[in-house]
Amino acid sequence: MAQLQRILTAMELKTKQRRARFWLSMGIIAVMGGLALTGPLRAALPKLDTIAFQVYRDGARLGHHKILFRREAEDLHVEIDIQLEVKLLFLTVFSYSHRNYEVWRDGRLVAIDTETDDDGTTYWMRGRSTTDGLVVDGSGGRFLAPADVMPTSYWNPKTVEMSRLLDTQHGRLIEVEIAPAGVESVAFAGQPVEARRYSMTGDLTLDLWYTQQGDWAKTSFEARGASVVYARQGQSPTVAEIGSPARQK
Repeated sequence: MAQLQRILTAMELKTKQRRARFWLSMGIIAVMGGLALTGPLRAALPKLDTIAFQVYRDGARLGHHKILFRREAEDLHVEIDIQLEVKLLFLTVFSYSHRNYEVWRDGRLVAIDTETDDDGTTYWMRGRSTTDGLVVDGSGGRFLAPADVMPTSYWNPKTVEMSRLLDTQHGRLIEVEIAPAGVESVAFAGQPVEARRYSMTGDLTLDLWYTQQGDWAKTSFEARGASVVYARQGQSPTVAEIGSPARQK
């Protein structure tokens, strides 16, 4: 009887050890998976289907900036809709509309189409990936952009690693300097979160905030003598709210 108890005890101990090793290995896998999804990679593989910002001008609501993500096979499709409007009494004194359609593959931009109406002045751009780089046609002319170029759509935090960006409104390459400016608490979908701030200067002047996980949390800049702030919202738009620009020019 005592021998049987010793055997059963030894078997139970081995079973507990095997379970401990199993859960330890699962924990390591989970931790490694979490590390793999931090920083720029997480933004390159968005967790959410949509991102929505409310845009404010000197504290008054100016409009919205919405981003829809969709996956098709190995490609990431991104549709962006920006609608801004300034009213004086019942009259519209300024309006801005921008539609942007992007296709990403293996972390690189392979196609982009944009249309912009900046208070009556229109712009367009079309870019396609080639073996030499991204060939861009549009209002800014025709040129070859680097294969790893980042557009000024900002949802990907790899943007802050770049010194040259593709201006999605005017269809041109712009030179910028982007420097870290500390960690701040910002409102993110109604909740305070810690976010890294980056200041951009050069052809564009603005500030960008990204959470520790790489999510675009906030933007601010000066425009026509007013302060413009992007505030991240908790509610996402529906697919029907975001249409695609014309794909061919």
